[in-house]
Amino acid sequence: RKEGQTAELSRSLHSPQFHTVAGSPNCESLLVHGSRFLFLPTLLRSSRRTTMAGNSGESKKLKRSHAVDRLSHLPDNVIHHILSFLDTKSLVRTSLLSRKWRSLWKHVPALNVLRKSFPNLLSFTKHIGRILATRYRSIPVSSITFDLCGDKWPGAVKIFEKIMKYAESHGGGGGLHHLSIVDDEMHFLTRDVINVITASRHNESLKTLKFERCCLQCGEFDMDFKLLTTLELQNCILQHNYTVESFDPFGNLPCLKYLKLIGCGVYCEDTGLKISGLELLGLEIESSNFYGGYEVIAPKLKALYLRNTNHHPYLPKLNLPALDHANIRLSWHISYGNAASEEDRAFMNFLGSLRNVESLQLRFDKARNIIGQEDHFPLNRIKALIKPEAPPFTRLKTLRLQCVGLKKLPNIHYEVIRYFFEGSLSTEERVVKLELVTQKQT
Repeated sequence: RKEGQTAELSRSLHSPQFHTVAGSPNCESLLVHGSRFLFLPTLLRSSRRTTMAGNSGESKKLKRSHAVDRLSHLPDNVIHHILSFLDTKSLVRTSLLSRKWRSLWKHVPALNVLRKSFPNLLSFTKHIGRILATRYRSIPVSSITFDLCGDKWPGAVKIFEKIMKYAESHGGGGGLHHLSIVDDEMHFLTRDVINVITASRHNESLKTLKFERCCLQCGEFDMDFKLLTTLELQNCILQHNYTVESFDPFGNLPCLKYLKLIGCGVYCEDTGLKISGLELLGLEIESSNFYGGYEVIAPKLKALYLRNTNHHPYLPKLNLPALDHANIRLSWHISYGNAASEEDRAFMNFLGSLRNVESLQLRFDKARNIIGQEDHFPLNRIKALIKPEAPPFTRLKTLRLQCVGLKKLPNIHYEVIRYFFEGSLSTEERVVKLELVTQKQT
């Protein structure tokens, strides 16, 4: 009987009814591409269930084996959304889960291409070709993630161009909405990638654009991104072709509403950065050093997040008349001496530029050894610079102060608290909250 089964399994590998034969009750095991699949007959499962009944540990495993597949019972559009977070290699593997999942991946509107998932460029190229040839042509491509994985190979750009042309011909009228480019080693392929985007006219439909570990020349965003609302740059270098005092790389994005800069910097340390946006509503800058200084001009900005930003002279100049919420995290050191220093004046000017906020959170890192030296705490040092005749904060309702690494809170001078709230015209309740933050919470 076993010899007969072996012959039958050998024939089933070449049979168009492969999946039906593989799932038949006469099959005990099947080896496909190095993976072994086991199929137990119904009678065999029943007999083993009786044998294992006395073993509590194995009976629990048996119960789990008969658990309900809740994921497969979700609506197809929900499953497609979940699958859109997988890279293409993992996505195709879901076809082995069951008969229903055999073609679900072909309906996913996202292509997440990761070069590092393949041992060499040849296998990577073949994989992309098979994916594009097998997907259902009626399904549009609305999202693309392309990870170069530090490849210097110019053919990577050709593969990207092939994917973009495929997305253009399968846009379903809506076009590409989300695009993410990752270059692990900051090679200068970004210019070529930008040219591909422009040539495919996806810049006219893109709403979200992300660059990670890329080197961007000034002028990269001069193209007409008519609908772009969200731009994220992570661990990127902004570079200008010639020496200038400052440059504005985002000023030509008419619909930009949210800008995120994480771990970014300007290639030339003496060059200043200008961030402007007529429609900008949210700005987040984290762990970024712009040593030439930077300025933010956004008349509609509502929320500002600055984290791990150095103290003077790297605090930005702000022109934000509509700002509602500000979350500021500063690194600082103790300033000694009775006279106000240049650093204190810069900090005072920075606070003045936040005068329109309703909610302000200030977090001070590196606050150790301040107890007993409260006069050297940054907020207390500005006491001598406060001008009572012109309190700047007119809408402030909530002030939240956080200190990292202290066992107890420093004393904040009354004049400083009054500086924040005396100018408020609101009769509503105003809240001052002081918090200690441990290193584990950071």
